[in-house]
Amino acid sequence: MARNPLFLEPIAGGPVFNEAKFFRDAEALHLSFQETLVYSQTQDSEVRGRANDYVCYEPEFENALDEICSNVVGRTLFRFLVTKANMRRGGKKISLIAYDGNVNQYSLKDYAVKINLKMFDGEGNGINARQYYYVDGNGEIVPKPKTLAGTIFHEFNHALHDIERTGEIEGNRLAGTNEILAYTWGNDEELRTITGCTLGPKYDPVCDHCYELCICLDRGRTFYPRYSHEGHDSASGDREETDKRRKLLAHFSESQKIMGGWRDYVL
Repeated sequence: MARNPLFLEPIAGGPVFNEAKFFRDAEALHLSFQETLVYSQTQDSEVRGRANDYVCYEPEFENALDEICSNVVGRTLFRFLVTKANMRRGGKKISLIAYDGNVNQYSLKDYAVKINLKMFDGEGNGINARQYYYVDGNGEIVPKPKTLAGTIFHEFNHALHDIERTGEIEGNRLAGTNEILAYTWGNDEELRTITGCTLGPKYDPVCDHCYELCICLDRGRTFYPRYSHEGHDSASGDREETDKRRKLLAHFSESQKIMGGWRDYVL
């Protein structure tokens, strides 16, 4: 079926998320031979019920964890985390905590995902000054609201890469190889976490794009993939915001070459 390069609209009777390909590709990329047995000991259907076994979290995050685990991409991320924590961190639980910081983050030092809940309303929708971007059907860059569950998924994905020691968490090949992509995405780690692009032949479907794609297909929503690690800031002046969007729009053709991996998981 023809695929719009900017977004994917729901239609009657489909499309659907290709779970078989997702499992095949994600497991091949993330699991060593030794890890496969440990991974198989946590079934997909058990992930939410066993959250206390691998995440130390506060009650305020119950609904967000429900949301993440309603999604096969989110559940698989947690299965990978518990597998690798058992084998590489002695079974140490990762923490999910509320704090008053200026940014939501994964802290390597604390082995914790830190979330400022004041940035979200009671329904888990972003309300602070900074949001994401996407490119709409008219080819314009517009704000894309954050969600609490999506933000937590993103930060836990950084944690997965840290445990795996993939290198993206520390290095930045983009800075020395592609100035346009470096401006747009920041670094290798953010590029991979958001788009699944690994700057190599393999695509990582445990990423923001596939996570949201899966939700949109399941709920009949139009999927607009996030564009750029940059974002809308309502505190910026109009001219500054306009100039940033103009520059990002000029760079979009370069990013289109590497941000379409999600299309392979649409049936």
